[in-house]
Amino acid sequence: MRPLIALLVFGVFAVLANTAQAACPRPSYSAPYLKTIPSKGINQALFAEALTLEASYARCKRGKKILAQAKGLTKVAASHSGWMARTKKLDHRGAQGFKARMRASGVKFKTAAENIAAFDRYQFPKGQFRVKNAAACRFATSGGAAIAAHSYASLARAVVTGWMASPGHRKNLLNGRIKLTGGGIAFDRAAPNCGRFFITQNYAG
Repeated sequence: MRPLIALLVFGVFAVLANTAQAACPRPSYSAPYLKTIPSKGINQALFAEALTLEASYARCKRGKKILAQAKGLTKVAASHSGWMARTKKLDHRGAQGFKARMRASGVKFKTAAENIAAFDRYQFPKGQFRVKNAAACRFATSGGAAIAAHSYASLARAVVTGWMASPGHRKNLLNGRIKLTGGGIAFDRAAPNCGRFFITQNYAG
């Protein structure tokens, strides 16, 4: 199943620059970020940090300033991801609506935006894969190689890669007016193939 992504924008966006910044090292993750994301007790702080690092890396490569985390944005992003996982909807409206959500963050802003996504728990390749044991969550590529579940780092990278491939999400992520961000994640264990993650990243400037 292909990952699903959606976006919402509120405010005025700067024109994207094409020049890349010279020194933009790819994020290097310590052991906690490389652990498999559990189905229960997800470490919101680890994922929010990984998502910020990947978004900042994408921005840096294109001459944009890196992002700082804002606790208020992280809190509302986590709450919205939880709503999406519970309702099984990839939707910006949520329990209160985007604008109300941003106001509830306590972060002052002139420009705000939101990207959302849904990704399978396992790192399924494009095309076909094998279900070796559905109950045990054992999957393999068509060539027989075992398919791993996402780690905090791998999922953050996959999410940002997906957003960068979508013009609207890319515009949100690379907005030159954006300075602050917050990310959140929740898990729908009832989704096919051992579950699906719902992800939110809010931006403010």
